[in-house]
Amino acid sequence: MEFVFPCERALDSYREAYAEDIAVNKGELQMLIHPDIAIARSESERKGEGLPAGYVPATTLWLVEGDRFIGRVNIRHQLTPSLLRFGGHIGYTIRPSEQGKGYGKLQLAMALDYCREHFGFEKVLVTCDDTNIRSAKTIEANGGVLQDKIENEIEPGVYALTRRYWIEL
Repeated sequence: MEFVFPCERALDSYREAYAEDIAVNKGELQMLIHPDIAIARSESERKGEGLPAGYVPATTLWLVEGDRFIGRVNIRHQLTPSLLRFGGHIGYTIRPSEQGKGYGKLQLAMALDYCREHFGFEKVLVTCDDTNIRSAKTIEANGGVLQDKIENEIEPGVYALTRRYWIEL
């Protein structure tokens, strides 16, 4: 298992994972971006170029085994007031066919190591939906300390509790 920047080497497997994501997660719940823009978008986000309003520079890494895409991590280089409420420093997902196999815990541990090596963070914020027990356990297994649960407006008129965890680096 290794992290790579989004690349051609794993793009075919990423396409398969994207198809899985579409089949499982509808609309706004989709976790992966379209394969045709994934590589270029990750490069521009990392450089902070052409970001939409409210976005911050971010590093996207793919967890791969050989050429097989397993999951994605997005490390935001700074926090905005919005990211302090929902999103935090690190967002991550595992492709649907590989969930429940321990890859999330491994991937988050690797992301924390990456943050230690490449960023000057003393601690990172990682959030998850209050009902996402699998993600909460992943965060806690990696040293996450629950700060609080806050209500966020997910879409107009729809609210959900968000767990906010801090992990000391």
